[in-house]
Amino acid sequence: MLRTKFTAIAAAAVMTISVAGTASAASDTDSPPISPAASPSIAADPAYKILKHLKYKGPGHASLRVGYYNSAQDKGFGWNKLKKKHNITKYGAVEYVAQSPNRDHIGGQSYREIAYAGKYKCRNGVCKLVKQYKVQLTVNEKKLRDGQDKGVITMYCTGVVKCPKWVSTTLAKLNRRSAASADEQYQRSYRPLATSTRTLTATAVPAEKAAPAHKPSLNAAVSSGAAE
Repeated sequence: MLRTKFTAIAAAAVMTISVAGTASAASDTDSPPISPAASPSIAADPAYKILKHLKYKGPGHASLRVGYYNSAQDKGFGWNKLKKKHNITKYGAVEYVAQSPNRDHIGGQSYREIAYAGKYKCRNGVCKLVKQYKVQLTVNEKKLRDGQDKGVITMYCTGVVKCPKWVSTTLAKLNRRSAASADEQYQRSYRPLATSTRTLTATAVPAEKAAPAHKPSLNAAVSSGAAE
C-alpha cells in the first residue's frame, strides 16, 4: 500500500513538472513576433520630424527636419546642425536661401543654393558695405520612407563656422535698419552686394533686385573657404 501511495505521488509530481514546462514553453513561443511594420521607422525617429516645408527653387518644397548635431564627431544635418554649429536661427533665413536662383548640382541628389547678407555703415544718406557673407545651403532631394525629401542638410556662412546673428535676421527680412544704431543697415541679395548704396528704407525693393551685379570691394570681399 505504501508503495502504491509513493507511485501515485511520483506520477503527480511528474505531471506537475510537465504542465509547468509546457506553460513555460508556451510563454516563450506564443508571444507574437515583432513585425517589420512595428520596427522603428523614419517617421518615428525624432530627427526626421519635419518642422517646415520650405518654398524651394527646386521641385516641390524642401523639408526642414529637426535633424541632429554631434559636436564630438562633427556630424549631423537639419535644423539642429544649422542652429548649433552654424548659428542659423531663423526659418525665414533658410527659406530665403532655398529660393535662390543660384542653384548648383553638387552630386547625387544634392543641390546647393547661394545668397548674400551684408552690413552697411551709413553717413549723410550714403551707406558703404563693410561686411558681406556668402551663405550656402545644401538640400538633398532624395525621397525617404515618409514620402518626403531628406531636405536641408546644412547652411553656413563661407569662411566661418558660426554666422553672426545679424546674418539670420537679415536673410529672414527685407532691407532694414539696425535697432542699435541708425548708422548701421543690412541688406540681403542673391548676388554680391553693391559696395555703396543710398540709405535703405523699410519700403525699399528687395535687395536681390536693387543691388547691381559686380565684384565686391576688397575690404568687404567674401571670405574664401568652407565651413560645412
